[in-house]
Amino acid sequence: MTVQIKPEETLVVLDNAFAKAIYYKTQTTLLCELKDKFIPFQEFKTLLTTLGEFVKENSVSKFILDKRNLKVFDQPAMTWYHLEWKKEMMAYGLKTYRKLLPEDKFFRMSVDIGRQRILKEHPEFNFEKYDIQYCETIEEAFEK
Repeated sequence: MTVQIKPEETLVVLDNAFAKAIYYKTQTTLLCELKDKFIPFQEFKTLLTTLGEFVKENSVSKFILDKRNLKVFDQPAMTWYHLEWKKEMMAYGLKTYRKLLPEDKFFRMSVDIGRQRILKEHPEFNFEKYDIQYCETIEEAFEK
């Protein structure tokens, strides 16, 4: 099944050197494509803070994070994203996350190790509170 989206049903929320974020109104979905091989932590935090302000003011039920262009895994960014940003967004109804990872096996392994590290260092954090799924395509992320 292919998602058909009319241009008038989308809104570009952000477009800069590091990311492009588009809101799909009828799907209440925010898609964020990371453009660069590496995004410094402060830039990542600023990016998600900006998107968080959008989530607070609009109906967003799903966040698709397309990380396929990344080459460097950043544990501090991942920890902040899970422990702080997701927790805050949950208060605004955002609990569904779809992620697209690079095909790089090392990067994918780093993500898994990072999740385990978060669980070990922050046992109070519960990944199960969120609907997190990994997808291979944007279409799959919209459908799931």
